[in-house]
Amino acid sequence: MKRTFPFKYTRFEKVRIIGARALQIALGAPVLIETDKTDPLEIAREEFERGVIPITVRRRRESFVWLERYDLF
Repeated sequence: MKRTFPFKYTRFEKVRIIGARALQIALGAPVLIETDKTDPLEIAREEFERGVIPITVRRRRESFVWLERYDLF
């Protein structure tokens, strides 16, 4: 089963997504938005809030549920 955006991330998924993106930014990945911020965590949080981080979340329940954002591609 596949669900497309909009859907709700759990608080754990949000932390994982923002943390992973902040690490990428800290290691030199290009920033996906125009911002004056310099802290990678703040930039990643703003990217998440704007919905520009391309990511697929896989949830395991009784069956796999993939949450995908097709509007970014």
